[in-house]
Amino acid sequence: MASRNRRRLGARSRGYGRRRSVRLGRVLIVVVVVIVLAGVVQIVRGVPQPSYSAVVPATATIPGSAPNVPWPSGGEAAAEIVGVGRIGTYGPTTPQTIASVAKMMTALLTIRDHPLSLGQQGPSITITPEDYQIYLTDKAQNDSVMAVAPGEQLSEYQALEALLIPSADNMATVLATWDAGSESAFVAQMNHEAKVLGLTDTHYGDPSGLSAATYSNASSQLRVARLVMANPVLASIVSKPQATLPVAGVVYNVNGEVTHHGIIGVKTGSILTGNFAMACAVHVGTSTYTGLGVVLDQGGVAPLETALHNGVRLAEFEEQLLRPVTVLRAGEEVGSLAVPGHGSVAVTATRGVTLVGWPGLLVQVTVHLHQHLYGAAAHAVVGSATVTLGEQRMTVPLVASSAVASPSLLWRLTHL
Repeated sequence: MASRNRRRLGARSRGYGRRRSVRLGRVLIVVVVVIVLAGVVQIVRGVPQPSYSAVVPATATIPGSAPNVPWPSGGEAAAEIVGVGRIGTYGPTTPQTIASVAKMMTALLTIRDHPLSLGQQGPSITITPEDYQIYLTDKAQNDSVMAVAPGEQLSEYQALEALLIPSADNMATVLATWDAGSESAFVAQMNHEAKVLGLTDTHYGDPSGLSAATYSNASSQLRVARLVMANPVLASIVSKPQATLPVAGVVYNVNGEVTHHGIIGVKTGSILTGNFAMACAVHVGTSTYTGLGVVLDQGGVAPLETALHNGVRLAEFEEQLLRPVTVLRAGEEVGSLAVPGHGSVAVTATRGVTLVGWPGLLVQVTVHLHQHLYGAAAHAVVGSATVTLGEQRMTVPLVASSAVASPSLLWRLTHL
């Protein structure tokens, strides 16, 4: 009996051991499968791209004291260096009568509708008896005029000279009628263009600027002056101290500062107050930039002379304002890549970036890296850096200082 019971217990123990071994084997199989699957997933799944850390800051300002702009003591003003940036504004931005400064828009619309290239005279304009009567009327009112005669032939270029150099009010009427069929139709075009250009507080009541309904502010007229100087034909005209016309003979620029103090334009205007849209040449090394300034609502005993004087002060200031600014040097480390499993790789500029500016102007460096960086060889291009300084922008390629290798198999297996 006892022997039989021992045999039964032994059989049960052996059965239990076999079942336990089977369960343990199954668990081990599951664990091995999980480990293998996890390894496969780690190998197959994408690895994170290298992370970028900037060495050159994304934004900075040119060091030094902010420039002390010689603004006028009254009225309003605005100034900029074309292609670099806005220097600033002074005074209110309320609309002011702008007098003959309005002729900048008259010239722009004329040459827009009847384009000229340098050296071209353009189509002929015949002075009609009505044009002659307008001349006599304007002259009797002591307006700024240019002598004309019925039947006189003026080229478009000569008419623009008459408009912009002696600032002939009667020629503004001639051009408006020739271009649009009537003065009122031309004025409508002037106001439409002002709206298209986004000129705030600006309205044109006539093509000459005599009307009190012709008004604007310094910032808006700065934009118009910029467009005039961007047109080679108009820029060449406003830089002339004088011109010779068929009937009037030699006429002189109302802007008596042209060719002095580096001034190369643009337009004066005066009725009760003085206004001056000024352009000057700004030299930096072998490069030349155009400086602009607009002063409006200048008073005093001689308002136009006051406006010219304040324009000259802005011109002389702008001519000394710009200086070279080196933002990046060739080979400079712009940032670095943290490459998983391989440490850090420096990212450097392939060439230097030197622009121009003045203290306080904002500099931005924007880095764009390629989407896929692994496999890049040493000194291969991995992206670009765009440097923005005011209105200037330059983009340079960026290269890796050493190869950007993919993470090793061991790294992939050991990093979730």
